[in-house]
Amino acid sequence: MLKTKNRLIKDSLFGFLLVLPTLILLILLVIFPVGYVISLSFFNYSSGTPFFTGFTNYTELLFHDAHFWLYFVHSLEYVGIAIGAGFIMGLLVALSLNAINRFKGTLRSITLLAWAVPPVIASLMWKWMLNDTNGVINDILFKMHIISQPVAWLALPNATMVVLGLVHAWTATPLIMVILLAGLQAIPAELYESAAIDGANSLQKFTMITYPLLKASVLSAVMISSIFAFRTIDIVFTLTKGGPGDATEMLVTYLYDNAFRFMKIGYAATLSVLMVIISILMIALLVNIIRPKRNE
Repeated sequence: MLKTKNRLIKDSLFGFLLVLPTLILLILLVIFPVGYVISLSFFNYSSGTPFFTGFTNYTELLFHDAHFWLYFVHSLEYVGIAIGAGFIMGLLVALSLNAINRFKGTLRSITLLAWAVPPVIASLMWKWMLNDTNGVINDILFKMHIISQPVAWLALPNATMVVLGLVHAWTATPLIMVILLAGLQAIPAELYESAAIDGANSLQKFTMITYPLLKASVLSAVMISSIFAFRTIDIVFTLTKGGPGDATEMLVTYLYDNAFRFMKIGYAATLSVLMVIISILMIALLVNIIRPKRNE
């Protein structure tokens, strides 16, 4: 009995030692930075010497800073446009690839090219394409006689957010496609064969079989891509820097300005904490809306 107990203790100690490096990395790279940022949010650094202010930064942001709520709405618009368009494109590509039998590997590699391009490089590429004087998009629209004069795509107060969202959708589509394609390939082919025997058409197969069984993949794709879109600064900063005016200013650009332009470190830390809380609430909402029901 004593030998068995000692052996269990040794096994437990050995297991702990195996996990210890991962725990140390987790503490150093995740827990400590998160705790440090939370602690920063309770201080004011504007005078050069930090002094404790309690929840002043939080009350200032939530109840007295009109920019916070305006940029919060802008962030939701950006996420909605980007992930909405990206999901539609990703689903269409995934359905197409799932139905194709020849050259599957080659076609999948081609669709992943947008994912391989770094966001900053993709943003610079789109900035050139959207240029109002020598951009390729205006040139194509000219030749198709759709427009008669150049369009400043990145200077339209009421449409620039849509342009930014579509650019992000281009970068997000491959990730969404990969997740949805994996879910599609997990659906048994026998279900479609049975539905075909019963006389179901393509739309009925999608609504009764594909989408219900794909909900878990849809949830994963939408959650991951939404979090990426909510915290993305590369595309916005490269293309518009929040302009024209503040039409495309978002929480992430507001955080950057407070931290590196205005040197309001405590205020920026508070904003980052609130963004994490918003992300958690957004995930909870998506899970509640999209997750498969037990009766499905």
